[in-house]
Amino acid sequence: MTERESPLPLRPARSADTALSALGHLLASIEAVEVARWGDLGLTISQLRVMHRLRDGRASCGQIAEHLGITASTATALIDRMVRRGLVERGIRESDRRVTDLFLSPPGLRLLEETEHNKRGVITAAMGELEPADQERLAGLLDRLADGPGGGADAGRRRAVRDRQA
Repeated sequence: MTERESPLPLRPARSADTALSALGHLLASIEAVEVARWGDLGLTISQLRVMHRLRDGRASCGQIAEHLGITASTATALIDRMVRRGLVERGIRESDRRVTDLFLSPPGLRLLEETEHNKRGVITAAMGELEPADQERLAGLLDRLADGPGGGADAGRRRAVRDRQA
């Protein structure tokens, strides 16, 4: 069987591996900048994950523990530190007064927004190295990848978000 007759083209596989490697390198670079910044702010990755979860809505300590894959006692200690720092607040759940809900405090929300703004700045700076046509092509390719085979339900939402940011 000749290379032309091969059922598995060799070149696209190498290209996919190269692209995947480059994407992994980019994400690792962004994460390294973020981790350094979180350290400067005195945040741990676990604290940041709690803050991201609470940005999506209130949660109990048990829900936080499950989200992080840790024990309830470990989650309680983590949350206690965040409450003392003023990042998280506790409140009684109206529908069941036996349950204490956790939510981001205004300073916690501001800090989370600051970390996301900084992350966006790092990505924007990296994107600024590309020509505008390459930026558009990259955005389209990333959308296609995120949609996966057959498209994805979030494709329209991602395009709307990208259009709002433009």
